[in-house]
Amino acid sequence: MLSRRTLSAEHDGLRELAAALLACVAAPQPDLTTLGKARWLLTRKLLAHLAKEDALLYPRLCASPDPRVAAVATRFAAEMGSLADRYRAYVAAWPAERIADDWIAFGAATRQILQLLLRRIEGEETMLYTLIEETPSRRTAA
Repeated sequence: MLSRRTLSAEHDGLRELAAALLACVAAPQPDLTTLGKARWLLTRKLLAHLAKEDALLYPRLCASPDPRVAAVATRFAAEMGSLADRYRAYVAAWPAERIADDWIAFGAATRQILQLLLRRIEGEETMLYTLIEETPSRRTAA
């Protein structure tokens, strides 16, 4: 069972990794080594976090007997799928050679996707994760 503390700690880590990536794209010229490491770390942590939420958190909240909890969780689950797909598309669209060739556009694309990600994290923290304590786990409910 996932705890709010665990999920929030992962969000804190994602915020730090996003800040590191934003610092990379703020530079006037690309440092592809540093940038590659920053983006790889963020991608790895983000996709692991999303997989955990998809497998363990969203099904529990969406199945809640409280219709308010189920509705909020269902809305977030639908929106998160879209963001995950957009993030994967962003990564695929920007291989290292394209980044080097179009640094300004890459910076804009990175800022845009990270803004969406950070907005999503804030929404989960303020609207979704507060519902975790209100929804019994299957073990507790049984």
